[in-house]
Amino acid sequence: MHLLDRIARSDAPLLLAPNSRPDIQFEVNGASRYASQVKRCPLRFVLGDDLTRASAELAFADGARLAGCLDLLRMPAPQMWVEWSDEVHQRVMYETGLVAEYDAAAQGRRVGILLQGSVDGYGAVVRTFWVNADAHESSEATMSPLETHIDLRGELAQPTDLSGVLSGGFAAVTQRTDPAMDSVLDHVRFRFDPSWAAYYRAAATDPCVQEHLVHTSLAAVARDIPLLLAFFLLLSAKDATRAMPISRAAINRKRQSLGRPPLLDHVEVRASLDAVRESDAEDGELAGRQSPRLHHVRGHLVRRDNRVFWRVPHLRGSASRGMVRSRTVCLSFTRARGADARSYSAETLRIQ
Repeated sequence: MHLLDRIARSDAPLLLAPNSRPDIQFEVNGASRYASQVKRCPLRFVLGDDLTRASAELAFADGARLAGCLDLLRMPAPQMWVEWSDEVHQRVMYETGLVAEYDAAAQGRRVGILLQGSVDGYGAVVRTFWVNADAHESSEATMSPLETHIDLRGELAQPTDLSGVLSGGFAAVTQRTDPAMDSVLDHVRFRFDPSWAAYYRAAATDPCVQEHLVHTSLAAVARDIPLLLAFFLLLSAKDATRAMPISRAAINRKRQSLGRPPLLDHVEVRASLDAVRESDAEDGELAGRQSPRLHHVRGHLVRRDNRVFWRVPHLRGSASRGMVRSRTVCLSFTRARGADARSYSAETLRIQ
């Protein structure tokens, strides 16, 4: 079951009580608060694993290309849902060295965002949700307590200090070790949902506890935004993606006869994995130099002035000079004991 269907059927209020005052309950916003919005959302995307990987690689392995195309980006629609496999996302971050350890608890986890964009397409407010693989079908999805604010012009409020963040102020995340990623994150701010901020002010009075919850909340969602922006760029690029509308009408008739809630229509989006083209270079001299050996060039994004397009995988070079053969390396990961909550290492992220 997709995450969007879990949220659409959410109806239970989320009540929390501070450990110090168990007699006082706070009703905080959870998945049920946004169930009707997901149902009414006119555009719902579910990313294939191949497109999730391509988006993550563009964001984290080739971040300079993404940062260099931010001026071309716009929000695809005023209101939309985007969902992907967190396992694929986490694996790419580990393979690119962005995180020191692979998050084994991400296996089977689904992550989704509900986006409310501005009319001009430059800004948006995003809410993040997730559900783990072992969650029962009737269990509620988890919603991040943070709102994510995106402004592609970079016209965002200045971040506040720690106490200000829990009082409704904005937080920023930086990654000094990666200038390209830092440039992307400069277009993003985070703010606690007012109901969650009120709960945390009552529940976390110790400064060390406050610092911990702010950092862990930020680390859980900050790296979703580069992936999301990379997907938007690929979606706008010529020949980069393939979309397939999925209608649930037929299966919903059967579910209705069994008294089960309906599933939502959506659009599945996959990366364009076209057949490898023949070599685009002739034998002999090429532009005053010898052509390289025949080798495979993977699909990649190319910018030409104010346009971006997808260069399909192809063979390049001269077969007469030999062939570069690829080698497949299989990596295996041991599954560590993970918590039910979605958690990330915040060691390479810095809150401003």
